[in-house]
Amino acid sequence: MTMESGSKHTDARLREIREGITQGRFPAHVFNDQEIFDLEQEKLFGQAWSFLAHESEIPNPGDYVTRYIGNNNLIVARDEHGEIHASLNMCRHRGNMMCKSEIGNASHFRCSYHGWVYKNSGELIGVPYMAEGYEGQLKRKDWGLVKARIDTYAGLIFGTFNQDASTLEEYLGGFQFYLDLYLKQGIAGSEVHGPPDHWITETDWKIAAENFAGDGYHTPVAHQFGFNLGYFPSTGATHSQGWAASIQGKGHGIGLGHTPGFTPFAGFPDELTEEMKRSFSPEQIEVFSNTRTAVGTVFPNLSFLMQPFSLIPGEDGVRFVTMRLYHPIGPGKCEMYSWCLVPKDASDEYKEAAYQAYTLAFAQAGTFEQDDLENWARLTRMAKSSVAKDLDFPYLMGMQTERDEDFPGPGHVVKPYVNDSNFRNLWGRWADYLLGEA
Repeated sequence: MTMESGSKHTDARLREIREGITQGRFPAHVFNDQEIFDLEQEKLFGQAWSFLAHESEIPNPGDYVTRYIGNNNLIVARDEHGEIHASLNMCRHRGNMMCKSEIGNASHFRCSYHGWVYKNSGELIGVPYMAEGYEGQLKRKDWGLVKARIDTYAGLIFGTFNQDASTLEEYLGGFQFYLDLYLKQGIAGSEVHGPPDHWITETDWKIAAENFAGDGYHTPVAHQFGFNLGYFPSTGATHSQGWAASIQGKGHGIGLGHTPGFTPFAGFPDELTEEMKRSFSPEQIEVFSNTRTAVGTVFPNLSFLMQPFSLIPGEDGVRFVTMRLYHPIGPGKCEMYSWCLVPKDASDEYKEAAYQAYTLAFAQAGTFEQDDLENWARLTRMAKSSVAKDLDFPYLMGMQTERDEDFPGPGHVVKPYVNDSNFRNLWGRWADYLLGEA
């Protein structure tokens, strides 16, 4: 059943969806639905914390990138004092887009329509014919660029226009424990290796966010050639083993794949392994040393994947990390951003090897990327069909699974890695936001 017009009908349907999630059901039509998309823009992306950029993308004063919170384009810039700002990329005079470039360096931005000039920190400092035209009525301090509230964690820059939102620390809710695997591979942390790939795809953002919240179920099927050609240090028989960890009531989730007999920290050079042992807590070392694959999503639409990739079957291969953002631009359509993250302290040889593995696997033309995109696009297309509007999908795996009380990491952790618990948590939080109850 699709959404009916009118807020009362919509709320009732959303409550029905949320109740269905607890019973292991989720409707197909939400993956390609105009009303759902409109609600997400207002109720989800208008309220939650959204990932904007990595600090290493803007390392110097004046550096900037343009990114999005929902359908709002922002300038994320480092000012002359090194402070980071996120400002709506819209001139306050008549609403023209201020900055047309996606990346660059500038101390000021000048509107190409009427010439208003702003500092890269957002303050209005220049108005043509101000004395003659405004007769003292315009106060420049009142007409700066609209600022987003920002906060950071381990190099990740997040923003929100919701001034009443909880702190980023509270929003992440303990998921930092798992994010450190991607972000703190050494004392100096991580950095992006090159600019992001980004492209438009006929895929609903939610499909990608779910997949990267720990969907190990699809790997032996969609990426079967990876096992056959020896790219993965596991087999289809052992691939399901590991843990699914989610932060209940927050939406974040991660799948931690484990292979029996897996060499601790396999795929990392020895010197980097020693650095990680100094930067991680004992509990993190216990979890991460046994983790083959780590695939997770920070609610709503930021994801990470780490795994060893073997170009030569039988070898440990090299670890790579992809960081990914799914920016919704319409029902059933999104702009994909994909970065390669590398440890700052790693050797140039390791960084280049990790980048090559990332490029082959999950860059825009990566082999596994193409597997996923084809499936996601077809799923998105079918979700809009006349029959699909009345269908639910089963989210029944792990409904009776008990929490692993011995697991040293935070959150609701269950075995095996192939499990729907992370997804039920993700969609429950999604429904909370759309109902205005987050």
